[in-house]
Amino acid sequence: MSRRKEAAGSAHKGGGAQLDDEELAALIDELCAEAVSGLSHNRIEEGARPWLAKAELDLDNPEHMARFVEALAFSGYLSVFTPSLTGFAPIERFIRDRRSGADADTAIALDALARAEFRLLHIDSVCVPDRCSATDLANGEKVTLFEEIPEEAVGCDVALWLAATPKGELVALGVIAPLDDAALAEAMKFVRPGKGLRNSHRCAAALYRHVVRHDTLRIEGLNLFSEELSDIPDEDEEDWDELQKLAVAFMAQEIAEACGESITEEILQAARGMTNVANLMEALSRCVIYRAGGKANFAEAFSWIGFVMLETLDRRFASGFGGATRSIEVIAGDIERAIAEGEAPEGVGPLFQELRVKLMATRRAKTKGRPQDDELARVLQRIQALRAKTVDQGCTEQEALASAQKVAELLDRYGLSLDEVEMRERPCEGIGVDTGRKRSSPIDECVPAIADFCDCRTWFEKTASGSLRFVFFGLPEDVAAAHYLYDLIVLAFKTEADAFKKRSKAEVSGRNSSRSFQIGFGHGICYKLSDLKAERDKATRKADGRALAVVKSSVVEDEMEKLGLSLLAKEQNRSRKVLVDDYRAGVAAGEKFEPHLGVETE
Repeated sequence: MSRRKEAAGSAHKGGGAQLDDEELAALIDELCAEAVSGLSHNRIEEGARPWLAKAELDLDNPEHMARFVEALAFSGYLSVFTPSLTGFAPIERFIRDRRSGADADTAIALDALARAEFRLLHIDSVCVPDRCSATDLANGEKVTLFEEIPEEAVGCDVALWLAATPKGELVALGVIAPLDDAALAEAMKFVRPGKGLRNSHRCAAALYRHVVRHDTLRIEGLNLFSEELSDIPDEDEEDWDELQKLAVAFMAQEIAEACGESITEEILQAARGMTNVANLMEALSRCVIYRAGGKANFAEAFSWIGFVMLETLDRRFASGFGGATRSIEVIAGDIERAIAEGEAPEGVGPLFQELRVKLMATRRAKTKGRPQDDELARVLQRIQALRAKTVDQGCTEQEALASAQKVAELLDRYGLSLDEVEMRERPCEGIGVDTGRKRSSPIDECVPAIADFCDCRTWFEKTASGSLRFVFFGLPEDVAAAHYLYDLIVLAFKTEADAFKKRSKAEVSGRNSSRSFQIGFGHGICYKLSDLKAERDKATRKADGRALAVVKSSVVEDEMEKLGLSLLAKEQNRSRKVLVDDYRAGVAAGEKFEPHLGVETE
């Protein structure tokens, strides 16, 4: 197919110049490939799946990998030319759409595609380097094939899709399948003496099934390319970088899925775990390079890796994760700069936009038309109203916990209104809270308890300036509640610490006395929130016996995995000296929360 690759770049020359024969053939082939690429991957894979199911492919064998890619190509070209139940083939819709605004050369190429058909040929001889003479096995017609055919193919029988140019020369479309005796016998079942090839689409389907399951004749330069037998590098696996290993693993998974085997989440998690902007840029660059080199299987693998990484970065940004996370808009700017500075191929820009559109479509599909969105908006408004009422006015520990209890009631009432399927369709998000401190504080020990009370996950980070930051991650209403409760407790710490200083009049104890009280106060809040959480979980057990918190936890854990983060649990081994009486006073103050005080029930 090298002739068409070389000519493809000039197939759309401007200025109204008429295309020569080679350029027209390249344009016909290019348009057909474009039509095939417009099919859904699922449709192509579904077509190949029954063939691959009994192919007995070795997933680690590069030759079998090539057969897998060939099977997808067979399925794609069969699908694009086969009429659907409505009576129209995808190629017909493609031609109709492309005719609008088409120039004269494109119109000629589309006319040729409209007459394309599946044929069985015997290669008689090679006339010139880019043409050969052949005989139609179904009707005996002598034809000229506009294709570079290796000398080794002379005398062989082949099956292929063909489109005729205005001069009557035939242009091969897609993969050419050389036929051994068994494959030829399968194809000839559809030939009727004096009537030619009957039901060519069924013939193609039966022949492709046979070739994929039993393999067929392999001819160097026709359906076997030693230098491209496998896109997998020849060097030892230990010499591959991590992206290369991931791409090879993806291709193996593709074969496993098409052969009916189950696919684990391991490869997906590996891609998420490697996600950062630099690796995204590298994956997109390799996709562009492999596409230009005609290595479609590796290009597809890196495109998939790029999409997973883009989706993961988008999730991290929405989660509030602070570790060098950028928005999609900022990443787009990074890519533009890299292209302008020659650090990435120009094709990376259009590829990024293609994946970005796909990501946006995925977002819309997940969020479109959810009936519970209006109710969620009301819950979030109520939480904001409580925040304005309580945080802005300051609060005591009783008022803080009463507000927390009110928020909990709102969350539970809303959560119990959803079934588990609806719950799992909800997107998670996060919010980062910058403390502005570089050292830990007693209130930090309340953060895990707040997250647990609000059915969230939390983790601590360090910002670029070295200050402490933590993130609440979970369902939107739970994250809003956790942020609100944290703000309340910050105020309660200040209110109660000031009150303690006035009560104790122990200036001689100074900083140690106040800190001991705050440590105890934080522990008291944690104890109380833990008790209240246990009561909530008992009260919100769903009809199927599962607690609402268990369902939420499962949803949030699944979404956490999609962030591809490596979080480390740090044990707090250090002991702290406290003034016992002041610490106990703080614990007692924290445990005096009364849920029914401080907030009016609306």
